[in-house]
Amino acid sequence: MTEDFSNFEPLDSPLEQELDPRPSRKRQLITALICVVIVVLLAVTLALIIKTYVISTYTVDGISMYPTLDGGGGASLDGDSKNGETLYLNRLAKVKRGDIVVFSPEWESMRQADGTYKALVKRVIAMSGDRLQIKNGAVWLNGELLDEPYINEAMGHEYDGLDIVIGDGYMFCMGDNRNHSSDCRAFGQVPQSSLIGKCFLIKGIDGKLRKP
Repeated sequence: MTEDFSNFEPLDSPLEQELDPRPSRKRQLITALICVVIVVLLAVTLALIIKTYVISTYTVDGISMYPTLDGGGGASLDGDSKNGETLYLNRLAKVKRGDIVVFSPEWESMRQADGTYKALVKRVIAMSGDRLQIKNGAVWLNGELLDEPYINEAMGHEYDGLDIVIGDGYMFCMGDNRNHSSDCRAFGQVPQSSLIGKCFLIKGIDGKLRKP
């Protein structure tokens, strides 16, 4: 008698089971979990690198950059260094004329009790090789009157006669509130090496973001 094997389904041999390329559901879950952990670790590491070496923040204090920036008291003096606008700084950005920057100049008047120097926020007016002059309360750059729509009010005549060429690796910065700003007019040009960062974003006192 002949047996009918047409409907017979053979069991996989142990060798075929070992060579089965299809991963189990458990292995799939483990692999997916490992991938998620790696992505999270990379994201956290990248964020820390950016925060440490690329992006930093600065809280505006005082009125030297009014009305462009609010130190917390509008155009009035304010002693609270924590309630002003927040600047987001790019520490690697190339600086050019007109940029708002934060730097730490080695000016004796800015020396703090711990021996470090206070950071200041000002606007870059001139860069290396530029000739800067102040005549009749106005700034002249490379022989041309500088258009400055950002200043709070016309500058006094205290610094009339100033005439300098910015040295290699230096910059000349002033506050937008010219008559209430201690800056390069009094203390001289500052090395670009003292730069902390260039402002690329401002968080207002009301929490709204805006570009400088």
